[in-house]
Amino acid sequence: MPSVLQPRTGDALSIRGPRPFHRTMRLHQRLAFSPFFCRATGSDGTAEGRAKRVFFPGCSLSAYAPEHVLSAWRYLSGRLEDVGVLLKCCGKPLKLMSMAGEFQKRFDTVRHDLDRMGAEEVIVACQNCYAIFRQFDGGRRVRSLWTILRDTGLPEGRHGSARGLEVSVQDSCTTRDVPEIYESVRAILSELGVAVREMEYARDRARCCGCAPMIAAGDAKLGREAMKRRAAESPCGTVVSYCASCRSAMRTGGRESLHLLDLVFGNGRPGHPTPPPDRSLRSWFNRWRTRRLLGSVLRASELPSRDARGQGTESTSAGPTPAAGSRPAAAS
Repeated sequence: MPSVLQPRTGDALSIRGPRPFHRTMRLHQRLAFSPFFCRATGSDGTAEGRAKRVFFPGCSLSAYAPEHVLSAWRYLSGRLEDVGVLLKCCGKPLKLMSMAGEFQKRFDTVRHDLDRMGAEEVIVACQNCYAIFRQFDGGRRVRSLWTILRDTGLPEGRHGSARGLEVSVQDSCTTRDVPEIYESVRAILSELGVAVREMEYARDRARCCGCAPMIAAGDAKLGREAMKRRAAESPCGTVVSYCASCRSAMRTGGRESLHLLDLVFGNGRPGHPTPPPDRSLRSWFNRWRTRRLLGSVLRASELPSRDARGQGTESTSAGPTPAAGSRPAAAS
């Protein structure tokens, strides 16, 4: 197993030494790994179930749009065999703060959950999670949700659904060394009918959105300035990101900002208002609600079955997802 301190190409530099926000981030990580926000669910929809493949949505997407997490799991269950879900943090904030021992302890709990589920493959929607699994869980295959969407096709009725929208793409700096991810994103946008005007620094030259390595957490003013500088580099008024943190940064930077899943599963359309500003309390509420949705709403009977061609026999999305950040109805 690689050392926690071993650098990886494309990783942002770690934050070393004591910082005033370290105590806050330690509390953040305790909450992120608490039972209030974590859940492991097998492919049969039960907490005790097993799964050959496990969808790992990550913290940021869960905090942004719980319905997107649910829609993505339904989609994957209709396209692939034996897909469970694990709602948990990968622990990267601890790694960025050079807390190697604490990071290893937390990430070991993730590996334990995956081992208990019998997972041979992890499907991630977060680029930070992708980098962590690729570096520290070498015994399991790691796949990006974006490459699967490219290879298996959009949900029913979504082809050309965003025609007329022109955007720039904020590529994740964490995976700028993984061409199959950023090229898959552009293929998905093309299928949606979206026209892309590239930033000067894109793909393998992508610049940080201003969130990493935890710049905003350590110096909010510096973080906002970095976000504004990066957002100003977009030749379009609308920026699409495939990282929930990048989406938040581009909005803070002054652009109309959408997550790719807003277009794939949600109400992302030309002229639609952007989601409300991110707030810590709303983010934690959404993470709790994601857990509740996975535990209370989804049951084995709701998972789409697969026919002989490996395609879902029912739609992977029961209509447009409510706008991210809107107040949801209580889960039963």
